[in-house]
Amino acid sequence: MASNSISFQILFPSPYSVEVSKLRQQLEDAHLAWASEWKRQQLDFRIENIRFVHDPYWNKRIFSLQAAHDGETWFWRATHAIVVVGGLSI
Repeated sequence: MASNSISFQILFPSPYSVEVSKLRQQLEDAHLAWASEWKRQQLDFRIENIRFVHDPYWNKRIFSLQAAHDGETWFWRATHAIVVVGGLSI
């Protein structure tokens, strides 16, 4: 075990560990300053969803990404069929 501590002292002399801890402290200070500023700015930010009404058929609309994924509408079923046939013909 004594040989391990000697080899670590050769690889990492004490001045380097002091520099690393200084850099780590500076990084933590910078992160703390950033986090506190971010939280302060979030207090001013409010989401207002007053003007939008929930659409119960949002996933059945023709240009909805969810409808494209599910293939719920005739448009996307036809598109999927064209893509599959086109892929098979390659």
